[in-house]
Amino acid sequence: MAKLSAIVIAKNEARNIAACLDSLKFCDERIVVDGGSEDDTAKIAQKKGAQVVVNREWSGFGPQKNFALSLAKGDWVLSVDADERVSEELAVLMRGAITEGLADAYEMPRLSSFCGKPMHHS
Repeated sequence: MAKLSAIVIAKNEARNIAACLDSLKFCDERIVVDGGSEDDTAKIAQKKGAQVVVNREWSGFGPQKNFALSLAKGDWVLSVDADERVSEELAVLMRGAITEGLADAYEMPRLSSFCGKPMHHS
């Protein structure tokens, strides 16, 4: 069966990283690249069972994400931010899509928020 890796780049995300990683429990591998946090981000991520690279100097969003991607061993990779969550329903759909293996890539709708309110348009 195809393996799914989840990658997360983070810096000072102690308040978000646990819930993020909990929502990614369905993944075969969870990788957190910590950009030199001054809080407990890395420690929390390690306790949640993620593979953690600590104190990676911040090189910008693209290079940081690409570095995290280079660590992933899965056939599929899901990239999320520390403040994002994958619902149980989406996790089931993703596992099903990967198992079926009918496509090379997938897209999914998302709902962003700003100042605590959902953004339906931008």
